[in-house]
Amino acid sequence: MPSHPLPPSAPVSPISRRASMGVMLGACAAVAAPGLLFSRPLLARTAREPAQRPWLIQPKDLQPGTPLTAAPLKVKLPGLGQHDMSAYNGALPGPTIRLRTGQAFRQQVRNRLKEDTVVHWHGLPAPTEMDGQPRYPLRPGEDADIAFDIRQRAGLYWYHPHPHEKTASQAWQGMAGLIVVGDEEEDALGLPAGEQELLLVLRDAQLNGKKKWVYPNTPSGSLGDFPMVNGVPWPRTRLPNQWVRLRILNGANARVFMLRCRHGKEALPLVLIGNDGGLLEAPATVERIEMAPAERVDVLLDLRRIAPGSHIGLHCEAAGWKLLDIEITQATAPAEGQAVASPAAANWEPPARLSRIEPLAHPSTAPGAKAEDAEPDRAFIFQDNTLINGLTHDIYRTDFAVPFGKVERWRFVAIGETPHPVHMHGAHFQVVGGAAADGQPRRIEAWEKGWKDTVLARPGEAVDVLVRFDIHEGNYLLHCHNLEHEDGGMMMNFLVSRNMEMAQRRIEAERLFGYDPLC
Repeated sequence: MPSHPLPPSAPVSPISRRASMGVMLGACAAVAAPGLLFSRPLLARTAREPAQRPWLIQPKDLQPGTPLTAAPLKVKLPGLGQHDMSAYNGALPGPTIRLRTGQAFRQQVRNRLKEDTVVHWHGLPAPTEMDGQPRYPLRPGEDADIAFDIRQRAGLYWYHPHPHEKTASQAWQGMAGLIVVGDEEEDALGLPAGEQELLLVLRDAQLNGKKKWVYPNTPSGSLGDFPMVNGVPWPRTRLPNQWVRLRILNGANARVFMLRCRHGKEALPLVLIGNDGGLLEAPATVERIEMAPAERVDVLLDLRRIAPGSHIGLHCEAAGWKLLDIEITQATAPAEGQAVASPAAANWEPPARLSRIEPLAHPSTAPGAKAEDAEPDRAFIFQDNTLINGLTHDIYRTDFAVPFGKVERWRFVAIGETPHPVHMHGAHFQVVGGAAADGQPRRIEAWEKGWKDTVLARPGEAVDVLVRFDIHEGNYLLHCHNLEHEDGGMMMNFLVSRNMEMAQRRIEAERLFGYDPLC
C-alpha cells in the first residue's frame, strides 16, 4: 500500500445525454478514418509472407492439476530464427484451459519472471482478489492458488497478464491463453468439433533492424507489421469441405482486425453464432467482422461446395494481410450409425435457435421509452490515450461505487483519433445504443449483440450499454483494452457493494489514508 496521501477521489456522477453528446460531437472534426486507424498496415514489413507458409499449431489443453507458469522463453519462429519472449507453460499461446459451467475452478499460478505479474481471467466473473488486478501482484518467484466457481455460460474466454503498468509489454512478449467453457445448452446443439473446429488467437508482431523480436512501446497503441496466428507467422492449415467452426480471439495489444473470408475473389459468408459472452440467440450471416483487442467471435463456415485442393483465406483486409491460408480437403463420410444431424453429414445446417438471452430491464429501454432521450446513469469520456473523465489511473484510488444487483446504463464516449475497446471486469453487459460520429444513432453490429465484456468505441462515437453486477461484491476495473492506453492510465477502479453508504465511506477512507482501513 502507498504510504503517501492520494489525491482526492473524483466520483463519477451521471452526465446528461446532451453533455456527453456535446463533448463527442465537438471532437468529430479531429477524427481520421474512424474504425480503420488501427487496422491499416505500416509502410514496411520486417517479416514478409514466405513462399511456403508454416503449419498452424493448435494450442494444447492444460491438464487438470498442472500449474500455470509465467516464465521467459526462447522461441524459434518458423523462418524467423530464435527470439527472447515470455509465455505460459512454454507455449505460444499458452495451454487452453477447458471448464464447465458450475465447475469449481482451481488453478495454481506461478511467476517465474523477473518482474511482477498477475493473471486476469478475462470474461469470467471472479472474486476481487482472484480477478487478476494490479492491486494484487504476484511477485517474482511467488505462487498463487486461484479458486472460484464458474458462473459463466459456454463460450470462448481467455487469460492474460494484468500487472501495474506492465500489461502491454508482457502481453506483447507472448503471454496469453484461451479458456473454453462448455455447458449442456451448447452440447445439445451438436456444433462442429474435432477436425472441423479451430481455435485461433490473432495478433501482430514486429522485428527490429537485427531481425529480433521487439516491443514498439507506442503510447497511442503498439502495432506490428506482420500477423501471427497461434504464435505462428503467416500460417496455413487444412479443413474438410464440411461445416467448420472458427473460434477467434483478437489477442493484439492495439490492432483492430477487419476480418473477411475469401475463396479467390469471392467473399464467403461468415455465420456468426457467438461472441464475448457465448452463444447468440440465433445465427447471423455477415460478410465481415470488426474485432477490437480482447473481443471474441464464434463463426461457422460452409465449405461443402468448395472442391478439395482449393484454398480459402482468412483476411485482415484493412492491413492487406492473409492471416491464415486454408487448404480444403475431402471430408470423411459419417461413420455408420452416426447421427444424421451431425455436422459431418452433407445435409447438416446450423440450428435456427441457439440460446435464450434475457434482455436487461432499464427505464430507458422500457416500452414507450425513446432511445434518443435515454439518460445514462454514468458516462465515461475516453480521451488523449491516458484519461477517463479527466483522470489517469491510480492503483489505490477507487473512483466510484456501483450498487450490487441494479441495472445501470453506462455511456462510453471516445474523444480523439484512436478507437477505444472498452472492457469491464466483474460482469458482462448488453449494447443498447449510442451515437455515431456524425450524431446519428449508432448501429449495433451483429457481433455486438448478446452478452459482451468488451466493446469498441470508435473515434467520435458514444456507446451505451446496460450492465448489472450481481455475482460478486468488491473492487473491479473499467479500462481501455488498447493495452498501451491501459498502462498509460486509461483505467478506473470501482467498488460493487450492497451497502452504498459503506462503499462511499471506504472510498473516502482511501482518499484520506492512502488505503482502505475498513477492508
